[in-house]
Amino acid sequence: MAGLYVKNAGTWYLPKSIWVKYANTWRVCNNVYIKHGGVWREMIKSVTLSYSTTNFNLYSYAGSPSQPLSLIFNIASNVVISSSGITGGYRTTAFTVGNFPTGSTVIINNNGYIAGGAGARGLGGNSSRVNGLAGGNGGYGLVKGSSRNYDCTLVNTGTISGGGGGGGGGGSDVRSGGAAYGGYGGEGAGITGYSRTQGEIGQPAPSGTLTIVGGADQIIYGGAGGNGGSNGANGTAGSNAPAGYGRGAGGGLGRPAIVKSGIEIAVSGNIDGGIG
Repeated sequence: MAGLYVKNAGTWYLPKSIWVKYANTWRVCNNVYIKHGGVWREMIKSVTLSYSTTNFNLYSYAGSPSQPLSLIFNIASNVVISSSGITGGYRTTAFTVGNFPTGSTVIINNNGYIAGGAGARGLGGNSSRVNGLAGGNGGYGLVKGSSRNYDCTLVNTGTISGGGGGGGGGGSDVRSGGAAYGGYGGEGAGITGYSRTQGEIGQPAPSGTLTIVGGADQIIYGGAGGNGGSNGANGTAGSNAPAGYGRGAGGGLGRPAIVKSGIEIAVSGNIDGGIG
C-alpha cells in the first residue's frame, strides 16, 4: 500500500499528523504529499467547514479520495449542519462521514451544531377522514456510513442532536348532528421543528372546525411532538364508543444524535438525544 507510515510496537500505522520545525517553532502540517512511483499523493489533509449546510457527506466534501488518507476535519463554531428531505421514511441524516478508503483515519473536531431533522406533525381526523394521521419520523444527527474499514474519532465541543418524532393526529367524532375534528400533533424537536431541543405540545383542532355533537363540544387533541431523539406521542381517539369515532394515530419515531458504531467519541460535548 502506498503512503507514509510509522512503525509502533511492530505494527505500521498511517500517522494522524506530521509536525515540522520552522523558525525554531514546531508546526503541524495542514497537507502532506508523498511521491510514489513518480506520482504525488496526498496522505494527510486538514479541512475546515465554515458555512452552514444540509445532508452533509464528509467523504464527498474531502474530494472522494481513492487512497488511504489521514483527514482532520474542523467545523467552525457558527456552522449548523442540519437535515433536509426524507430518506426511507425518516428525515435524512444531517451528517454522514462516508466510505473512506480502507486504512484511513478521520478526526472530526465539531465546534458547531449538528442537528437531525424533526418529524412532522400528524393531521387530525375530519368529516371525510375520521382517523388521525401518523406523526413523521425524525432523523439522525451523525452517522459513519456503511464502511467500517477505517478509524473515525469525534472531538465534540459543540452540540449534536437527534430529531424528535412528530405527534400523531387525533381522531374525529363524526356522529350525526355534527362533527368534532381531531387536533393535529405537535412538531418534533429539530432545526426545522418546533425548537432545537423541545417538541411541540399536541394541539386541538383549528378554530372553526368544532361543532356541537350530542349537545357538547368535543375537543380532541393530537399527540405531543418528541424532544430531541424521542418518539412523538400518540393522538387521542375521538371517543371510546364503537361507532362514528376516528382513531388517534401513532407518534413518529425519534432518532438518536449519534450512531456510535465505528466512531470513537474522544470528547462528548453536548449530545441531545442520546447515542444509538
